[in-house]
Amino acid sequence: MFNYILTGIVFGVFNGLISRISLKFAINKSDKIFYSVWLLGIFYRLVFLVAAVVYLKYKNSIMIVPFALSLIFSQFIFELKPIKKNGPQRDS
Repeated sequence: MFNYILTGIVFGVFNGLISRISLKFAINKSDKIFYSVWLLGIFYRLVFLVAAVVYLKYKNSIMIVPFALSLIFSQFIFELKPIKKNGPQRDS
């Protein structure tokens, strides 16, 4: 079971970093580019989660829930700190 939790955390950190880097790239771009990157990021994470769960299902693994929960939680950690627009300036 620990292997599945650790694997979920590793893949979640990888996906969270990809999302964070892509949003940092798109934050100062036009709204069309920003929302396209944002929507593609959500879709990418959803497709990755479904593909991983289907893969584990066909391997007859009963550890789908710990893997999925650790994957989702480790991706969520990267969303806790907001990305600020215009660098260190405040958006007030």
